[in-house]
Amino acid sequence: MELQQSIRHNLEFLQTEVIARLDGIKTYLDDTTPEAAETIFNRNGYITRLKQRIHDACYRYIVEMDNQDTPELSQLRAIDIIATELERIADLGEDFVTQSLYLEDPRNANFPKLLSQLDIVIEALTMVPTALFENDTQLAIKIGRTHDRLDRKFRKLLKKNAASLRDTSDAENLLSISFSAYAIERMGDSLLNISEAIISTNLGMVMDTTRFQAMQASISKITENAEPEALQIENVAETRSGAAISSIQLPDGDSGTYTAIFKQGQTEKLMRERKGVESWHDVFPGLAPQILSWRKKGKSASLLIEHLSGLTFERIVLNESAELLDEALQELGTTLHSVWTETLAEKPVSAEFMQQLDKRMADVYAVHPEFQDDTQSLCGYKVPSFDFLAKRAAEMEADLAAPFSVYIHGDFNIDNILYDSENRQLRYVDLHRSRYMDYVQDVSVFMVSNYRLQVLDPIIRRRIAAVICSFYRTAAEFADRNSDNSFELRLALGLVRSLATSTRFILDRNLARGMFLRARYLLEQLVNLESNSYNTYRVPIEEVFCG
Repeated sequence: MELQQSIRHNLEFLQTEVIARLDGIKTYLDDTTPEAAETIFNRNGYITRLKQRIHDACYRYIVEMDNQDTPELSQLRAIDIIATELERIADLGEDFVTQSLYLEDPRNANFPKLLSQLDIVIEALTMVPTALFENDTQLAIKIGRTHDRLDRKFRKLLKKNAASLRDTSDAENLLSISFSAYAIERMGDSLLNISEAIISTNLGMVMDTTRFQAMQASISKITENAEPEALQIENVAETRSGAAISSIQLPDGDSGTYTAIFKQGQTEKLMRERKGVESWHDVFPGLAPQILSWRKKGKSASLLIEHLSGLTFERIVLNESAELLDEALQELGTTLHSVWTETLAEKPVSAEFMQQLDKRMADVYAVHPEFQDDTQSLCGYKVPSFDFLAKRAAEMEADLAAPFSVYIHGDFNIDNILYDSENRQLRYVDLHRSRYMDYVQDVSVFMVSNYRLQVLDPIIRRRIAAVICSFYRTAAEFADRNSDNSFELRLALGLVRSLATSTRFILDRNLARGMFLRARYLLEQLVNLESNSYNTYRVPIEEVFCG
């Protein structure tokens, strides 16, 4: 379209003007007068106008497209980012010149060394149109690497100048040179942003250079064709810890393609997940996916794992037939009984639910400050605070260790469980918290992860309640079979923990308040329970989840 062509032309004009600004700075150092500096400052308005034209045109075009997610829209977003960063580079060039005016002689022996760094920036800027308009991702990566080159040079110069400042009378010049070098180093930040904008539009998804390079390195270990154009990549999710999860279709010789899941994030968490997956292969083979590739680099790591077929339990509960849901529930119960029975170790263990609760309550109160109540009085009756009740329950829990431990998932939310109806097979994902522990940890998390689904339809809510009640019966049957006499009490504590702490992820005030009051209801039951009634206590499942 004509509008899109005009955007491209204006972007190229802007790129050319910014390069001219940096070339002008190099020339200025041969004629270091205020008048020469003013020549550089005078063209700032033109750069701003070009950027604004690009922003306005991108906005109009996006509106015309009705914000539909297409390759053209992705490219327009990248152009918008690039225009902003190009103007920022020009502004940083202005900062460079401003700092030089503080020098007694800008042609100082150290100052011209920075010109080679400006050449690095100019070289990267010349690559931008080709990388963007010819979808050259490798060239975009090269632009991004400029950031690290400039950063290394800046740190080296800063270290040298800092040492010189201790024993010199030329402190003012050294400081000005350092600030000028910092302006160039920040140009590297802008070039990195430009690089990532181009990579993102080429791949059709948000992608930074670190993640892209980790993805390429991981894929290259299992296939010769790791070029981005040979892959189909789709964002799946981003965890609260910042780990990015993508689905990748990989070429598989003559047989077509297969899909893998790529995760990139903090080394510590992904290392735990890797160990969790490997431990499941040892403890109970067949539940966990296979690890295809593992890569660690500093504080960041990447994991390429087998893509498991099937539907998440969440999708089955919300969207699939009653027959499929019943089938999945039956398979879930059978699988859990098998896992718990085969991994049962005669070693008492405590999940310490109230300690888990205590660690998360600050985050709950940050989202819902109205929950942080002090002790209140109602018609002369003192109503204890939630925190007071939790402390009383913690005292009670000290004597309620599970009589045995089993190997648990550790984060048994319904979106971490897959069911493949064709093979009648259950599989687990997101296994970084797997360990030997009280099975009630998984039971309580599963029940609450169903309940907290933000669906208001009465029919679906009844279906969710039925799932919770069915799952409760499965767990209670296992407890009874294994003479677990404190199961109900520990389940109540686990539900308190999960109901209360889950509210930190829920902004719907009615749902959050309902969950928090249910947690309080269970707490009040527990702290008012006589010790001789422990063995007869039963969690009021229907009142909690069906009322």
